[in-house]
Amino acid sequence: MKLRINIWQIYFLTKIIYMFIALFVVPQFSSLGDTGRYLNAKPFYFVWSSSSSDLMDFLGGTFSYLFGKIFANILFILISFYGVYYPIKKLKLEKKQLILVLTLLSFPSFGIWTSIVTKEAFAVFYMGLILGYLIDLIKGNLKKNYLFLFVGLFLCWIFKPQYLVGILVTIVFIYLHNILKLKQEQNLLSFILMIIGSLIFLYIFRNEINNLAFEIPRHFSMDSESTRPNDIWIYKNDIFWKAPYGMIVSFFGPTIDEASSKLIHLIVFIESLIIMIIFLFAVINLFLISLATGKFNIYYFGIFFIILNWILFVHYPMGILNPGSAIRYRQGFYSFLVILFYFLYRDILKRVFELKK
Repeated sequence: MKLRINIWQIYFLTKIIYMFIALFVVPQFSSLGDTGRYLNAKPFYFVWSSSSSDLMDFLGGTFSYLFGKIFANILFILISFYGVYYPIKKLKLEKKQLILVLTLLSFPSFGIWTSIVTKEAFAVFYMGLILGYLIDLIKGNLKKNYLFLFVGLFLCWIFKPQYLVGILVTIVFIYLHNILKLKQEQNLLSFILMIIGSLIFLYIFRNEINNLAFEIPRHFSMDSESTRPNDIWIYKNDIFWKAPYGMIVSFFGPTIDEASSKLIHLIVFIESLIIMIIFLFAVINLFLISLATGKFNIYYFGIFFIILNWILFVHYPMGILNPGSAIRYRQGFYSFLVILFYFLYRDILKRVFELKK
């Protein structure tokens, strides 16, 4: 009897491989963050609080006690795997398309940080549940899994509450389009209102955000060779004025100078460069299609623009001061952005080809 291994099984196997690489190879070159702490935490001890670290200590310590420090990571492989599987299955991709998306989700940084006991593995899970709902909402599916949405939003509130603003703004934008059946010009107006509303929100909480910017550098030790000096937030409101630069650098991770001084930074730099080239190629392709057809999908553009900029904005304060932190935190929302972008990109191409028939 012939053993048939499908694409998803191969993808799961790659995560197992990345787990062993993370546990036995990466520590020779770099730290695994708080993974060691979670695995060595007191088992079966949990005090309910809004702290995600308390939950991670409980899960890491308990599963480490029950299954050992290696196999305790399997739970986190399973939840991060499902966080990818759940939204992608809703896209009904062809084999080549599935291979393409899973290849993008098999880069070393994503594979390593989401295949061990980390908050990033959890982030892939709850962001995947939320994305599944967004896909149903965009496609206009009548059946939506509100339980999964609630679980996703609840876990997001525990782990990364700062993501919720952008997620909720995006949901409102989609709902306005669906309920009011907005056309092109009306979607543009709705998009502008979402941007104005977001700016008003930032203005209202400007003092709190400024205080946070001056507090964050205290959490980064200058004794770490990768930590950068805080020369970005010097004056009040620098966190806003420096945001475009900070968002790009925090997503990319290491700079050219950092990549040339450390092997692991070089590997991550090349990985980020490949991701950016693929993304820019796709964006340019969409731009050329818009020029050729004379049509621009402001609705899809608005969805991705809103969620992308909100996530990168709240990500950059925790990533700008250390390239390692930037790359690690990026993995929590990386699959969300890749799957959402590919969904919108494929749907635009599908509509264009249908018009040509």
